[in-house]
Amino acid sequence: MSIKPYSLRLSFILLLFFINLTLFSQIQIISPYSRFGIGDLSANNNAWNMSMGQLGIGLRSPYHVNFNNPASYSAFDSLSFVFEGGFNGEFVTLKSDYQNVNRSYASLGYLLFGMPVNRWWKTSIGLVPYSDVGYNVVNYEEYPNVGTVARLYSGSGGISRLYWGNSIQFARNFTIGANISYLFGSMNHEARVLFPDSANAMNIKEIFYVSMNDLYFNFGAQYKIKLKNDVALNLGVVYSPTLSMSAKTDIFAATFLINSAGVEAPRDTLALAKGYKGRIVIPMMIGGGFSFAKTDKWTLGVDYKWQNWEKFTAFNIGDSLVNSWQVNIGGEIIPNTDNYGNYLARVHYRLGFAYGKTYLHLRGQDLNEYGISFGIGLPLRGMRTMLNLGAQYGVRGTTAEHLIQESYFKLVVGFSIYERWFVKRKYF
Repeated sequence: MSIKPYSLRLSFILLLFFINLTLFSQIQIISPYSRFGIGDLSANNNAWNMSMGQLGIGLRSPYHVNFNNPASYSAFDSLSFVFEGGFNGEFVTLKSDYQNVNRSYASLGYLLFGMPVNRWWKTSIGLVPYSDVGYNVVNYEEYPNVGTVARLYSGSGGISRLYWGNSIQFARNFTIGANISYLFGSMNHEARVLFPDSANAMNIKEIFYVSMNDLYFNFGAQYKIKLKNDVALNLGVVYSPTLSMSAKTDIFAATFLINSAGVEAPRDTLALAKGYKGRIVIPMMIGGGFSFAKTDKWTLGVDYKWQNWEKFTAFNIGDSLVNSWQVNIGGEIIPNTDNYGNYLARVHYRLGFAYGKTYLHLRGQDLNEYGISFGIGLPLRGMRTMLNLGAQYGVRGTTAEHLIQESYFKLVVGFSIYERWFVKRKYF
């Protein structure tokens, strides 16, 4: 058995994995609503899942890592290794009663590994974003005898997720799985109140720097039912218990003036605390889904998820969040995977839709979100690698009650490598 080529490839992939641990701390987004809770929650989807409307609870595939349901790892081939990676780009339009603003950003999306341990035990390792914070909002108000008051809010940071997942096949068609994740990251929130019409008025600023890390668990199960004509029905459930995450914060509040050169001149320190320890409570999530699939032909599925965000607290303080839910519908079709004379017949075509209520309820308005997604998987000639392109157009929020509506176009470029690494070579 020759292992040298595999060892070189594995060393390269692991090097790429650990280099990108530092890159996740630089993820940026543009969303004023990431100011609340723990930020803008990541959909936790690779290009394959996102193209099908963020579907995942009832999906299983030997060619893709579906960490939405850890029970799906049992679909990995017992002699193969799966590696996936990708990058995200997003173009955002923020619309209010007063103006429209366009922004864009790009970031590392995901790094995922999947492999067998033995015939009944499969495992996965991955690095993905969990939540992101990125906003810069200005609000102007007029007051008698004071003039204009400007309120500036800005924030950055987020939480990353490094996970190790395992699935165990208990019966021929029944598997359970669990992901053990390490959540880590930091968030920086800053608020300023300025009085531009008064040279002697004391401006105020508050800065909150929060860092957090802890272990996080989520579980899943899948049951496969074989139907007629090689069609299978896959049933799935997922559950994430409440996490009380260890955190600490630095707080700084002060007054200041702005001199003629536009530079801040500090005056009094109102509050200063470093390393204050506490807990951030991420509430329980539960979900269920199913998919119908015919191997190498087509897949169609539906998911539903619900999370108890009313129980969220940070340092024993709530954030007026509400319970969230989401419905996902999507599918994939492959015209003829064995038609090597017609490349377009071997392309994987994907389409999906997602709709739900976010955990935000502001000024009496629910902030709902919907998205339409599509994508393709392009098999590379002579290789078991596939280039995956996914796109999603979505809308979140409303302009009612002077709120902000976000419209976004998200693009994911990824690749999936499927290699048979554990085959003994025979020489005659």
